[in-house]
Amino acid sequence: MPLTKFQAEIAELLAVNRSEDSHLAGGAALHFEPSSTRFSNDLDYFHDTVERVASAFAADEKCLVENGFSVHSELKQSGYVRATVSRDGESTKIEWAHDSAWRFMPV
Repeated sequence: MPLTKFQAEIAELLAVNRSEDSHLAGGAALHFEPSSTRFSNDLDYFHDTVERVASAFAADEKCLVENGFSVHSELKQSGYVRATVSRDGESTKIEWAHDSAWRFMPV
């Protein structure tokens, strides 16, 4: 399984804030199958615009804090936020990043 139980709980909680322009990506998304042998070190959320990164982080941070998590922002800049989310002695890194709205899908 690619996510720890702690990461899976966070991803499930934040799923309500996801949309076509704000989605789980990176290793956590690539190795989502329960039979995967690779664990992810973090959760990566990609967004189509710089502004969307800021609004998604604000919504996610609010959701996490309301559910008893601590959110420590390590780096905040235009189009990118990195934070450590923790609760009850467990923690994980989450990144919110701008990515192109254009996708290349080979046939």
